[in-house]
Amino acid sequence: MQLNITIEIQGFGPVVRSCNASMATAAGVALLAILFQLIPSLGEIFQWQRGGSLLTYLTGHLTHWSWNHLIWDLAAFATLSFAAIRLIPQRFLLCLLVAGIVIPLEIALNQPQFETYRGLSGIDSALLGLMIAGLWKLRQTSRFIAAIALIAFVSKTIYELTTGDTIFVEQAQQAFTPATSAHISGFLAGLASGLIPALGRSPQTDAV
Repeated sequence: MQLNITIEIQGFGPVVRSCNASMATAAGVALLAILFQLIPSLGEIFQWQRGGSLLTYLTGHLTHWSWNHLIWDLAAFATLSFAAIRLIPQRFLLCLLVAGIVIPLEIALNQPQFETYRGLSGIDSALLGLMIAGLWKLRQTSRFIAAIALIAFVSKTIYELTTGDTIFVEQAQQAFTPATSAHISGFLAGLASGLIPALGRSPQTDAV
């Protein structure tokens, strides 16, 4: 008597492709950010500037005010990208796109004191929101980790709002003002990107 058991994981192929595309995109973002810092004139061209090109709504995130600013942002970007891609790869690109647009739009509409904007910190906040969404969907103990991450973000935000300072970047050596609203809007964009159900698709199931 021969027993044949076939296990098919529906949607596994798309998940693998999402991981590959997400990792390639993350690597491209990091390389462009380094390139823009190596050539200062590119930072001037591609930073977000009030009344500037619509393209800079996306490229402004890749520009930074200093190497210290870039290193902290890239370290967070690499760590959070890795976690988000492991947890919820199919939403990574959506998160980057939504946050990339929402963050400078919020600054343009609600923060008239800012004439320019640079940095990946808003995108980093979006990836944190996406990671929390991925952890929350796993339920069980992962939701406890998600709650801790949320508390940490809220605490960091309160600190920045009350002190006008940053926790990681050495602001005393920098000539820029932290845009806390960019972190908040980015976080909400990432959280929404991860929690909103996919349209026109049924939940993935394992068929045995």
